[in-house]
Amino acid sequence: MRFLAGGPSIPDELLIARDEGRVMFFCGAGVSRARAGLSDFFGLTQCVIDTLGVMTDSPARRIIEEAREIDSKMGVSGLISADRVFGLLERDFLARDIEAAVAKALKPSPDVDLSAHRIMLDLARGPDGKVRLVTTNFDLLFESCDNALRSWQPPRLPDLQRHEELAGVIHLHGRFNENYSGADRDGFVLSSSEFGRAYLSDGWATQFIRSILEKYVVVFVGYTADDPPVQYLLEALHRSLGSHSGVYAFQSGLIGDAQARWLHKGVQSIAYDVAENHKALWDTLAAWAVRARNPEVGYKSTVALARKGPESLLPHERGQVAHIVSTREGMRKFSASDEPPPAEWLCVFDPLMRYATPGRLGGFNEEGPFFDPFDAYGLDSDPIPSPIAPDDH
Repeated sequence: MRFLAGGPSIPDELLIARDEGRVMFFCGAGVSRARAGLSDFFGLTQCVIDTLGVMTDSPARRIIEEAREIDSKMGVSGLISADRVFGLLERDFLARDIEAAVAKALKPSPDVDLSAHRIMLDLARGPDGKVRLVTTNFDLLFESCDNALRSWQPPRLPDLQRHEELAGVIHLHGRFNENYSGADRDGFVLSSSEFGRAYLSDGWATQFIRSILEKYVVVFVGYTADDPPVQYLLEALHRSLGSHSGVYAFQSGLIGDAQARWLHKGVQSIAYDVAENHKALWDTLAAWAVRARNPEVGYKSTVALARKGPESLLPHERGQVAHIVSTREGMRKFSASDEPPPAEWLCVFDPLMRYATPGRLGGFNEEGPFFDPFDAYGLDSDPIPSPIAPDDH
């Protein structure tokens, strides 16, 4: 279902799972870049090496410059991952100095825009009113939205066997201290060696996420398929589980390209247009959050839309009506309305009617206007049939 024309199409089963409190959102660096404006990979690493005073001929600085040039000239990103760069820095600098430099690079401004984080918190809030969200970001922007949120970090993570304990924001790779002067408690999972311990040798991160997958549908927001957290996580899970159905990822780009990036990782991609700073994604997530905050209002607005009749709506709007009718509660709201939508919606719900052969309207001895049922009843998720001109029938 699409909340907006041109927005990403979110699978019905994912929408239903979120409404039932069975979805766990994993938030990556893209969430903190989207509106809060925190640095991307190049901005972060450049600030860190400048703060540390890395020599111009050092491997870390040369690798970053090379990666930046390749990305600029060829549009190919992800060739050098952040964990490898920080692994090189660990050879020459103390962990606490690197962590302090990272904190300096990612410290938000006092007037930071928290709207993207509020959207994710709304989506992560279950029917019981509790937020359950995992992030691999170090910043405290989720906590800035609501200082009542519980905040978790290694080595103390919630026990998933105790459902009442699993609530709040889980900083899987660590978090900054309150004044952003460095890492809190046991530091960050940042370099390749630290990722290896968390996901492979010690495996505590893998064990935790495996437990999540046993209970929840996982959705990645703000990641690319080549991000270190994704690479280590999915590789480790593949070794232990063999497959990981029920995992989704929002990915910028065309549908085919987005699928290709994630399919071999066993993840279902949800493609969206990257234009205007990922506007299609964040407008869709914002609309989804409105529904999450008040499902009853969502039902009422969709039923009100349905009263206009299918022919007056756009395909994605018909898709919204079809989605709520696919659920037991939605069908009850639709059929029990004081002013029921027109019976013509039966033509929308029946694929045989949507794909019926176009033709001229009219009775005996008269020829009416040409009518294409797909134009009137088709859904945005339907494969588009070959067009039939008026004289071809």
